[in-house]
Amino acid sequence: MSKYGVLSERELEARLEVAVEQYSTKLNIESETASLIARTMLLPAAVRHLNELLASERQGLIDEFAPLVGDLHAAILALEQANEDPELEGMELALHFRDTVIPAMTGVRTIADRLERLVADDLWPLPKYSEILFIK
Repeated sequence: MSKYGVLSERELEARLEVAVEQYSTKLNIESETASLIARTMLLPAAVRHLNELLASERQGLIDEFAPLVGDLHAAILALEQANEDPELEGMELALHFRDTVIPAMTGVRTIADRLERLVADDLWPLPKYSEILFIK
Protein backbone atom coordinates (compact mmCIF):
# COMPACT_ATOMS: atom_id res chain seq x y z
CA MET A 1 0.00 0.00 0.00
CA SER A 2 2.76 2.45 0.85
CA LYS A 3 4.78 1.42 -2.23
CA TYR A 4 2.02 2.81 -4.48
CA GLY A 5 1.21 5.79 -2.27
CA VAL A 6 -2.24 4.52 -1.29
CA LEU A 7 -1.72 4.41 2.48
CA SER A 8 1.27 4.91 4.68
CA GLU A 9 2.18 2.20 7.17
CA ARG A 10 0.78 4.31 10.00
CA GLU A 11 -2.50 4.90 8.11
CA LEU A 12 -2.83 1.17 7.52
CA GLU A 13 -2.18 0.45 11.20
CA ALA A 14 -4.79 3.04 12.17
CA ARG A 15 -7.38 1.42 9.89
CA LEU A 16 -6.60 -1.97 11.37
CA GLU A 17 -6.96 -0.57 14.88
CA VAL A 18 -10.37 0.93 14.04
CA ALA A 19 -11.55 -2.28 12.37
CA VAL A 20 -10.50 -4.39 15.36
CA GLU A 21 -12.27 -2.02 17.75
CA GLN A 22 -15.45 -2.10 15.64
CA TYR A 23 -15.31 -5.91 15.51
CA SER A 24 -14.97 -6.16 19.30
CA THR A 25 -17.71 -3.61 19.93
CA LYS A 26 -20.19 -5.30 17.59
CA LEU A 27 -19.47 -8.72 19.02
CA ASN A 28 -19.86 -7.41 22.54
CA ILE A 29 -23.28 -6.00 21.68
CA GLU A 30 -24.34 -9.22 19.92
CA SER A 31 -23.16 -11.46 22.74
CA GLU A 32 -24.79 -9.36 25.46
CA THR A 33 -28.04 -9.34 23.47
CA ALA A 34 -27.89 -13.11 22.92
CA SER A 35 -27.32 -13.64 26.62
CA LEU A 36 -30.20 -11.34 27.56
CA ILE A 37 -32.65 -12.96 25.13
CA ALA A 38 -31.66 -16.45 26.23
CA ARG A 39 -31.94 -15.67 29.94
CA THR A 40 -35.10 -13.54 29.91
CA MET A 41 -37.11 -15.08 27.08
CA LEU A 42 -35.97 -18.55 26.06
CA LEU A 43 -35.10 -20.06 29.44
CA PRO A 44 -38.41 -19.00 31.05
CA ALA A 45 -40.35 -20.44 28.09
CA ALA A 46 -38.46 -23.72 28.38
CA VAL A 47 -39.09 -23.87 32.13
CA ARG A 48 -42.81 -23.21 31.60
CA HIS A 49 -42.92 -26.00 29.05
CA LEU A 50 -41.07 -28.31 31.43
CA ASN A 51 -43.59 -27.48 34.19
CA GLU A 52 -46.42 -28.43 31.85
CA LEU A 53 -44.69 -31.71 31.09
CA LEU A 54 -44.17 -32.35 34.79
CA ALA A 55 -47.87 -31.69 35.42
CA SER A 56 -48.79 -34.18 32.67
CA GLU A 57 -46.61 -36.82 34.35
CA ARG A 58 -45.40 -38.09 30.96
CA GLN A 59 -42.03 -39.37 32.12
CA GLY A 60 -40.68 -40.08 28.65
CA LEU A 61 -41.28 -36.50 27.55
CA ILE A 62 -39.86 -35.17 30.79
CA ASP A 63 -36.74 -37.30 30.43
CA GLU A 64 -36.25 -36.02 26.88
CA PHE A 65 -36.82 -32.35 27.67
CA ALA A 66 -35.42 -31.70 31.17
CA PRO A 67 -31.73 -32.17 30.22
CA LEU A 68 -32.11 -29.56 27.47
CA VAL A 69 -33.31 -26.99 29.99
CA GLY A 70 -30.25 -27.70 32.12
CA ASP A 71 -28.02 -27.54 29.04
CA LEU A 72 -29.49 -24.16 28.07
CA HIS A 73 -28.90 -22.79 31.56
CA ALA A 74 -25.30 -24.03 31.52
CA ALA A 75 -24.74 -22.52 28.05
CA ILE A 76 -26.14 -19.18 29.21
CA LEU A 77 -23.81 -19.20 32.22
CA ALA A 78 -20.87 -19.99 29.93
CA LEU A 79 -21.82 -17.11 27.63
CA GLU A 80 -22.22 -14.72 30.54
CA GLN A 81 -18.82 -15.73 31.85
CA ALA A 82 -17.27 -15.27 28.41
CA ASN A 83 -18.93 -11.84 28.21
CA GLU A 84 -17.38 -10.64 31.43
CA ASP A 85 -15.22 -7.69 30.59
CA PRO A 86 -11.71 -9.11 30.33
CA GLU A 87 -8.78 -6.82 30.92
CA LEU A 88 -7.86 -7.07 27.25
CA GLU A 89 -7.52 -4.49 24.53
CA GLY A 90 -7.07 -4.34 20.80
CA MET A 91 -6.23 -7.53 18.99
CA GLU A 92 -6.17 -9.59 22.21
CA LEU A 93 -9.78 -8.60 22.89
CA ALA A 94 -10.79 -9.41 19.31
CA LEU A 95 -9.14 -12.83 19.62
CA HIS A 96 -10.97 -13.39 22.92
CA PHE A 97 -14.26 -12.73 21.16
CA ARG A 98 -13.31 -15.03 18.29
CA ASP A 99 -12.01 -17.88 20.43
CA THR A 100 -14.26 -17.69 23.51
CA VAL A 101 -17.37 -15.59 23.04
CA ILE A 102 -18.44 -16.75 19.57
CA PRO A 103 -18.25 -20.45 20.56
CA ALA A 104 -20.27 -19.66 23.70
CA MET A 105 -22.89 -17.87 21.59
CA THR A 106 -22.98 -20.86 19.25
CA GLY A 107 -23.55 -23.15 22.23
CA VAL A 108 -26.59 -21.14 23.33
CA ARG A 109 -27.88 -20.97 19.77
CA THR A 110 -27.55 -24.72 19.21
CA ILE A 111 -29.58 -25.60 22.30
CA ALA A 112 -32.12 -22.83 21.63
CA ASP A 113 -32.66 -24.22 18.13
CA ARG A 114 -33.37 -27.66 19.58
CA LEU A 115 -35.75 -26.21 22.16
CA GLU A 116 -37.58 -24.20 19.51
CA ARG A 117 -38.68 -27.47 17.90
CA LEU A 118 -39.91 -28.89 21.21
CA VAL A 119 -41.48 -26.02 23.17
CA ALA A 120 -45.18 -25.44 22.57
CA ASP A 121 -45.90 -22.65 20.07
CA ASP A 122 -47.94 -20.64 22.56
CA LEU A 123 -45.02 -20.60 25.02
CA TRP A 124 -42.17 -19.80 22.62
CA PRO A 125 -41.60 -16.03 22.78
CA LEU A 126 -39.96 -15.52 19.40
CA PRO A 127 -41.12 -16.28 15.87
CA LYS A 128 -40.13 -19.80 14.92
CA TYR A 129 -38.30 -20.47 11.69
CA SER A 130 -41.40 -22.06 10.17
CA GLU A 131 -43.38 -18.90 10.96
CA ILE A 132 -40.72 -16.65 9.50
CA LEU A 133 -40.69 -18.68 6.30
CA PHE A 134 -44.51 -18.63 6.10
CA ILE A 135 -44.66 -22.41 6.26
CA LYS A 136 -47.15 -22.41 9.09
